Amino acid sequence: MLINAELTNLNAKDTIVLANNRQVLAFKKTFAIQHSNTQLPKALSWGQYLRHTWRQINPNSNLRFIDQIESRHLIKQSMQKLRQSTDQRLLDEVVKNNDYCANHLIDLNELACSKIRSSELFSTWINAYKNTKLTLGLVDLHDLPSLIIKANVSVTKPHIYGFKTLTPQQQLLFDTIGYQQINANKTHYISALTFDTTTSEILKAAQWAKAHFDNNPDKSVVIVIPQLHDIQHQLSSIFDQVFDNLLTEIGQKSYNISLGLRLNQYPLIQGLLSILTLSTQLQCNKIQSVLFNQIATCVYVSGYQQERSSRSLLINQVLSLSVDEFSLDKIDKALSKCPILEAIIKNIKREKSTNNTLESHLLTFNDTLKIWGFATDRSLSSTEYQLFNKYLKTSLELNRLSLYHTKVSAQSAIKQLDNLTTQVIFQAQASKTNIHILGALEAQGLYFDEAWVLGMTNQFLPARLNSTRFITHDISVTHRIPHTDYGLIATDATNTLENLSSLADKVVFSYALTHLENEQLPSPLVEFDPAINTSHIQKISPITLESIVDTHTTHLEKPKIKSGVRILKDQMACAFKGFAHRLNTPSFDAPHIGINRLEQGSIIHNALQYIYQEITSKEQLLALSIKELDSLILNKINAALKYHPNSGFKKIEKLRLSRLIHIFIEADKLREYFCILAIEQNITANIANLEFETRLDRLDQMNNGDKIIFDYKTGTTSISSWCGSAISEPQLPIYAITNNVQGAALIELVSNKTNFKGLSKDPNSLPKQSKYKGKCQEWDEQLQIWQKTLNTASLDFQHGIATVLPNKSACDYCEFDLLCRVEK
Repeated sequence: MLINAELTNLNAKDTIVLANNRQVLAFKKTFAIQHSNTQLPKALSWGQYLRHTWRQINPNSNLRFIDQIESRHLIKQSMQKLRQSTDQRLLDEVVKNNDYCANHLIDLNELACSKIRSSELFSTWINAYKNTKLTLGLVDLHDLPSLIIKANVSVTKPHIYGFKTLTPQQQLLFDTIGYQQINANKTHYISALTFDTTTSEILKAAQWAKAHFDNNPDKSVVIVIPQLHDIQHQLSSIFDQVFDNLLTEIGQKSYNISLGLRLNQYPLIQGLLSILTLSTQLQCNKIQSVLFNQIATCVYVSGYQQERSSRSLLINQVLSLSVDEFSLDKIDKALSKCPILEAIIKNIKREKSTNNTLESHLLTFNDTLKIWGFATDRSLSSTEYQLFNKYLKTSLELNRLSLYHTKVSAQSAIKQLDNLTTQVIFQAQASKTNIHILGALEAQGLYFDEAWVLGMTNQFLPARLNSTRFITHDISVTHRIPHTDYGLIATDATNTLENLSSLADKVVFSYALTHLENEQLPSPLVEFDPAINTSHIQKISPITLESIVDTHTTHLEKPKIKSGVRILKDQMACAFKGFAHRLNTPSFDAPHIGINRLEQGSIIHNALQYIYQEITSKEQLLALSIKELDSLILNKINAALKYHPNSGFKKIEKLRLSRLIHIFIEADKLREYFCILAIEQNITANIANLEFETRLDRLDQMNNGDKIIFDYKTGTTSISSWCGSAISEPQLPIYAITNNVQGAALIELVSNKTNFKGLSKDPNSLPKQSKYKGKCQEWDEQLQIWQKTLNTASLDFQHGIATVLPNKSACDYCEFDLLCRVEK
């Protein structure tokens, strides 16, 4: 990153004034290249030059210089003294219009006599601000040019570079003291491209930059984006993918994007300010529920990792209160399970919130953060470390603002601190790379090996008409405030285009026909190629299409399969769904917190397996005392949960399982005499030569000799699902037709009771149940129906029947929806 100017005539005694700090860095680098080991001249931005010159000619001045933050605060205070309520937007407009007046030499008397109420009010506010400065012996940046001129002291004539257009204030100062212009070299080749969408435009620019990065790493290239702030997330996402920089720290990325955010827009600072606010609420025991939950799970609070689960349960307790505000006594029990957090809160409550100076409050805030152990549990990332240091530096401004306030409450001090973090823009230190992404203003006056300017639409060049909020239109135009009439807009557009064209010897301009489905038009100042650029799209060679019959596939050569029960279930529901299992597409569990439904089902199966491996008959079950039964159930639940980490979810699951199993065992005691022949037994089934393994939950033998198979279910069931044209729960019917049993039943384990639902040859072999059997027949006849239905499904699967013809429930929770053509 350089400047494109001849600097060989400059020497160490010269002073160079540049438009911004980025140009200062570029100038120093360019000068070092052109002058080898020569000492650098004094290179300063406009603001730096004013402060340096003022101190040089007034080394012992009694006036104190105030920065933008302090100046803004005094303007706000002046407005409030005149009984004007202020908010962020109004204050922004007042500050901006004050800048216009200073930079364009607008006398406040012009506004006071304009007979426009808003202009008159504005002049009153700013005059009050100026009187405050006069009384306190203060000067701001806008005062320095006139002070330098009035001093009438000879100063070194500076060289100036990089100003697109000098403001009247700058022109007056430089005309008074004299100056020399450093002109930029202007040799460039322009190409203009059109894209269909903004995404395509960004992608091509990213690929172009990546090619330079890989092939010419020493060459500096720039991507200039006028609307950088608006598309920052889309831009970062695409560049991270192209440069393979996903989850990479800013300081280690292959490209440097110049885009900062307000300090209080970063999670670390938001958490810090929230902690201070919560501390004041804890001291008065009137706590906002949302804020408390936010801080209880804040990763920057001490003990977060150790108490993560218990703090989650604490949040649930707060949510269960269903109130906006609460007192600590409402959560005492849950809070006691978080000893680190509880100790922090007790220490915070000991501190008393009193009115004090801003300076004293700042010391208290630092102590408060120490009590919370803020950002001490883990090492901060590079970005977080820089961010926290920036906060510490910014917070010191409270010491200055303390001069203008008497004692204030802690809440007011926190609000002042929040206002300070709103005014400071922070960007983490970038990596040393030759790939730069800049806004249009930041790129002004710089020079690179190659450049690409995106977003060259008519919304950027020419610029929109600027309507100043507190300065009348005629005064704005007379004093040539930018963009206030079409003549000024046209001149500015020409200058901007010239600057952009001078970014490199080879510059690409581009625009997209659409952005977020909104149509865009090109800038009328650039002639674009009407053909849409598609070079970023991978070319695909056409192939000959082949027609196939997609309702049948090849015969299954190996009839031994896995997940046979599920395959036959899906084949009966929808032939294509059954066929899709032959594709062996992997399925993935959805992410979840705690223990999901599938895991819950597995846990209760294991617990019951462990119990009934010890208790193998009704006689043994009845022989257990209440204490022995409770102990047995608890031990087996613990065994089933052995490999799940300790958490609040695990505790809740223990309670749920204990209740369910107690209810089930009480129901099991009421059955006719039984003995258990098998628990969780693996069996091999053969349905029309289709062989697979399945697992049997439980096989009992009754007093009459009948064998009954059972399947545990943790949701609502119905045996009518066995007896339709498609068997939706075929596990027990498959076992029934391949083994000698006289009954099958589902054991429905629900929260309040246990239900047995099934069919048996002898009605007395199962507990009493609803007489409604739907389409189910008597046991022997139903076995024959199952045999026929399952054989048909098996043969269809083996023969490759794949018709897309789902029944009414087949598409529910189907994992093959991306392959299916049912809606095509």
